[in-house]
This record gives sequence, structure tokens and C-alpha cells, in this order.
Amino acid sequence: MAVVQDQVITKFLTFLSRLVVALCWPLLNLIYAQNIPQDSFEKKIVFLGDSLTEGYGVEISSTYTYLLQEKIKSEKLNWKVINAGISGSTTASAKGRISWILKDKNKPSLFVVILGANDGLRGHKVESVRNNIQEAINLIRKEKIPIILGEIFVPPNYGKEYSDNFKKIFVELAKKNNIILMPFILLKIAGKPDLNLPDGIHPNEKGHQIVSEEVYAFIRPYLK
Repeated sequence: MAVVQDQVITKFLTFLSRLVVALCWPLLNLIYAQNIPQDSFEKKIVFLGDSLTEGYGVEISSTYTYLLQEKIKSEKLNWKVINAGISGSTTASAKGRISWILKDKNKPSLFVVILGANDGLRGHKVESVRNNIQEAINLIRKEKIPIILGEIFVPPNYGKEYSDNFKKIFVELAKKNNIILMPFILLKIAGKPDLNLPDGIHPNEKGHQIVSEEVYAFIRPYLK
């Protein structure tokens, strides 16, 4: 009985800690950015995502966004990377999170939206996902901020038709809104055990290194 109780308590504390991180992470990022002298960077690039962006299972210093910042520093570019990833988040959260980020006086100069993986894994309706992302795009464009939309692939858990239609969401929205479409960030590491955590979903330190290289090569032309 004691063992069972310990397991329940451990699971509850794990859940509670993740909840606190999920609620506070975007605010901490904004506070951190606000406390840096404004002349130390001119522009902010926000990565709005889920656990893939947050860096589930690895140290902050190993996340692809942290590594991106290091690459930016090495080239002496005047950009600050904001990791706005929250584990478990879906596209339904995008609009509210973007509204919060836009309250900052020092608004982002570029948004990279990489959401939808959890929607796909949970079998959310394709049309709902599409509408959620479109609302996010509308909100960002209202502020005249450029957008890069990250492509998302999902496994055929709900059938090939669903996964194919899900993939089309991002291609069609990018075309419809005339915005940049970035290839799926896990394209080169998905399905490779040596580049992922034991769960087979989230990248490990080596995986994040590859993701950072791929993402940086893609976004570099837009860091002007």
C-alpha cells in the first residue's frame, strides 16, 4: 500500500511541476527579455510551440532554441530567441498565448509557429486545427509581424487519410496567407533511436543539435 501511495504522490508532483512550468514559462521568457538592456538586442524571434520546442527531457542548454541563440551570438546578429514552447499544448492555445506575448512593449520582429503535433496525436478534427492556426496567423499579421509556419507531420495512428489531410493544413495555410513554410523540424531525426529520448517522440541532446542546425539554416536569411 505504501508503495502505491508513493507512486501516486510522485505522479501528482510530476504533474504539478509540469503544470507550473507550462503556466510560468512564457512569462519567465518575457520577464527575462524585458530585463535585458534594450540596446543589447534589437529584435526578438519567438518560437511558439509545444514540448518539441520547450525541450522536454533535456536541459535548457541543450534545446534547439538555446543552441540557435548561441549560433546567433557567434555571428554577432542582433536577435534574441524566445522559447515559448509549452508541453502538451495544442493549436487551441495559440491565440491566447500570442495575445499575451504581444502585450510586451518590445514586440517580436518574427514569429515561428510550430504547433499541431499534439492535435494530431489526439486525433483532433483537421478543420478545427486549420481554424486555430488561421486565427493565430490573423492575430500576428494584425501587428504586421512576419510569420514562419512550421510544418507538422503525424503518424498514421488514425489512418493514412487523416495524416495526409493533416499535412495539407500547413501547406495550404502557407499558400493562402502567403507566409513562409518551414519543413518539419524532426524530418532528419524522426524514427532514429540514437537521436531521440526513449519515448521515441522527443529529440535528445544530439537530436536537438541537428534540429538547431536545420532550423538555423532555414531562418538565417530572415534574420536581417
